[in-house]
Amino acid sequence: MIIPYRDETPSFKFPYLTLTLISVNVILYFFTFFKLEGIDSVTANLGFLPRKIIEQPYTIITSIFLHANLLHLISNMWFLWLFGDNIEDRYGRIQFLLIFLLAGIIGNFTHALFTFWRVEIPLIGASGAVAGIMGSYLVRFPKARIRCVFILIFYPIFFRLRAYWFIGIWIMWEFIAAYTTPNDNIAHWAHIGGFAFGFIWAYGRKGK
Repeated sequence: MIIPYRDETPSFKFPYLTLTLISVNVILYFFTFFKLEGIDSVTANLGFLPRKIIEQPYTIITSIFLHANLLHLISNMWFLWLFGDNIEDRYGRIQFLLIFLLAGIIGNFTHALFTFWRVEIPLIGASGAVAGIMGSYLVRFPKARIRCVFILIFYPIFFRLRAYWFIGIWIMWEFIAAYTTPNDNIAHWAHIGGFAFGFIWAYGRKGK
């Protein structure tokens, strides 16, 4: 398993919004588990379920800020931190927030569309939103170096990958997984939809 731990693209402004989004997700995660009735109850009320979109339209947003377990939370927030600071730095906080939210919303609807609207488990997680940030990063910083580590049994191997390699391999795997393991309880189509939105957003503003 390849784990990215740092990118070498400098940011010139402090990533306040990136850290705020991470903090909100973390706080809501622990609040959900320790103060409310548990993740199952919260997911039923605030997770995105396509057939309930008319009666629960707010879930297209609330679902983005819920996570099923600690690994789900850590992986999403780690990638948001890794790539988000540079996108916030490049586009500013307002556009960064729009990319994050719209990618999450479009990811939700992409998941619904490619599962023929017959989803029975509510969709939660910031994966689609974070994928949108990654799509924008790929357009803006394709040759950025990503520092990674590969754990070979107990021996760590450190190396660098260009962003187009790392993110390119990641999105290719999402496509493969979407077709080969559609029932693995991972919303691969949400990742793909969010990524496509972020990529198109950044590409449309590349010359500006």
